[in-house]
Amino acid sequence: MSAAPRDLAAEAATPSAPAVPAPAVSVRGLSRSFGPVRALRDVSFDVPAGEITALLGENGAGKSTLLKILAGLQPPSDGGVSVFGEEVTSFEPSTMLGRHGVAIVPQELSLLPDRSVAENVLSGVEPGSRWFPSRRRMAERTAELLAGLDLDLDPNASVRTLDLATQQLIVVARSVARGCRVLILDEPTAMLTPAEADRLFALMDKLKAAGTTMLYVSHRMPEVFRLADHIQVLRDGTHVASWRSADTTPEQAVAAMVGRELGQFTRREPAPAHTTAEPVLKVRELSGRRHTGISFDLRPGEILGVAGLPDSGRVELLHNLFGGQRGTGGSVELLGRAYDRRNPIASVERRLAFVPGERRAQGLLTTMSVGENVGALTTKTFSRLGLLRRGAFDAAAAEQAGRLKVKTATMGQPITSLSGGNQQKAVLGRWLAIDPGVLILDEPTRGVDIGAKAEIYARLFALAEEGLAILCSSSDLPELLTLTDRIAVMSEGRVVDTVDTATATEESVMALATGTKRAAA
Repeated sequence: MSAAPRDLAAEAATPSAPAVPAPAVSVRGLSRSFGPVRALRDVSFDVPAGEITALLGENGAGKSTLLKILAGLQPPSDGGVSVFGEEVTSFEPSTMLGRHGVAIVPQELSLLPDRSVAENVLSGVEPGSRWFPSRRRMAERTAELLAGLDLDLDPNASVRTLDLATQQLIVVARSVARGCRVLILDEPTAMLTPAEADRLFALMDKLKAAGTTMLYVSHRMPEVFRLADHIQVLRDGTHVASWRSADTTPEQAVAAMVGRELGQFTRREPAPAHTTAEPVLKVRELSGRRHTGISFDLRPGEILGVAGLPDSGRVELLHNLFGGQRGTGGSVELLGRAYDRRNPIASVERRLAFVPGERRAQGLLTTMSVGENVGALTTKTFSRLGLLRRGAFDAAAAEQAGRLKVKTATMGQPITSLSGGNQQKAVLGRWLAIDPGVLILDEPTRGVDIGAKAEIYARLFALAEEGLAILCSSSDLPELLTLTDRIAVMSEGRVVDTVDTATATEESVMALATGTKRAAA
């Protein structure tokens, strides 16, 4: 029988419990309201000192609001927070870091891209005078700090020249330089490859050994159970469960997050049509930015994955197919017709849909409502003599949002007010509204909680069963192994092999992507 959720603070207070050090962070009765909306309701839990606590919950559960309060970015409406026994009286970033030693590594990194590593790491604590800091001493101090963290970086390198994973490590180093005792990491691996994530995990292990307390937010259960000593779960703004990670399972944690059992994601069963039907997308020797000589067929009802490292050219391939980037050679046949002069407008007309990986930058219409985002590509369908038939437009958008279980108070609600998972479902709904013949997906569940992920997977499986051909690129190998029938593995701009998902493993795909294994002859 699985262990029931328990209150760590209450257990520590009982006479029979062993002595437990005072918590690094204690949250008591914390609430936060935004007008009539209560983002947090009477949340209480402790973060033990010197250990890693994972904070779990679906998008919209209240995690972001709680993190902003702990980082001093906004005050609570009610309740309180103490750090190492001292009550927080001023919720300001400077106070939380300077007085209490609480720092956050946010999803959107706040670095100075045109400055050096040293200038970023020691920003605000530069050696030398206030107006004339010593660059030599900055480089020496940064090199010493980086060496202590086992980070091999040039203090004088420009941050702009570094990859995202390295920039993230610099933010962590900056927090350490400012005397951080409690480090909050918000979805730190969402944009990282497995190898890059391992670098971050090694640094976290180093910090933990040195006594740093960490509060870790992630939707990825394997890394949560690899890193965390404790797990706290929020659902609908309330605290619903607390465990030592050794006393629970990923399935139990997920059930607490979503309020129901989801079960394991199982691999898709391929349909016979994948090998017999005429292809709806034929790609021959396609070349463009970062990719060359790409050839494959995609058939009705098939989900074909594209795997590869960030510099493999897989993302550029998708943009070339859709017409967002100009190709340099090769040919494409879409739904039985040549499609060589590709552009986004023509792709919509030809029923080629594309859900991009950068949701906020490329997918969302941030100034528009949920309904306008979902129906954005159908205005021509619902217009007559230049006037939009608003009733029919709104009804169709609402129906599409309903199919994808977009959780929204009204279709007129701003799209930016929705959780990440619901935003992603709304963007997917927009493209499904054109009744596509081929659907291209890049990172379909990036930054999406496990409940919304299950719903998106179920919808994609249903669409494939109905005959939709889907091309899906993802940096999440377990996702590709769950969703797809075949995986085209790219390395250095080329497809090095196409493998059957039924027999593929994470290790075999990564070996092809990194060039450590050659394709079968």
